[in-house]
Amino acid sequence: MIRRIGLLLAMGLCVIAAGCSLGGDSTPPLTNLEPSSSPDGSRLAYESAVNERLKLFVRDLASGATEQITSGESDDFSPAWSPDGSTLVFASNREKGNVDIYTIHLATRDVRRLTTDPGTDVYPVWSADGRIYFNSDRSKAWQVYSVLPDGSDARVVITGSSP
Repeated sequence: MIRRIGLLLAMGLCVIAAGCSLGGDSTPPLTNLEPSSSPDGSRLAYESAVNERLKLFVRDLASGATEQITSGESDDFSPAWSPDGSTLVFASNREKGNVDIYTIHLATRDVRRLTTDPGTDVYPVWSADGRIYFNSDRSKAWQVYSVLPDGSDARVVITGSSP
């Protein structure tokens, strides 16, 4: 977990600098990261740098067709699929640089902000039970939280003191 958080922070700082690649000139640029397979296995969501910002993409695995899902001046990363495959949940710094959890409906491109805490909310996953689970440092320690897809009923699931 600490390694992933460090990688995310390094990626964010690196993407801001034009032409930067993680690890200096000897490593490839930040492209095609954090793949997430759709529930039916037909599509792959992932993040890639566009104009120095991380954006979400979806690739149809049969045809190879790729579509950019997000745009704008924010970094969008860590995509995960809804159980029905219609929506992605992801982390983004869209609001004043704070990283929160969002969803985007793939057909309409409607974006919904699910978390608003000043803490950093990252690595969302969508469970078959309908809840979205994620990590947050909002209590000054990394813990697991969950929220419903409409942003309601946010709660701690696993605290820092749990094994």
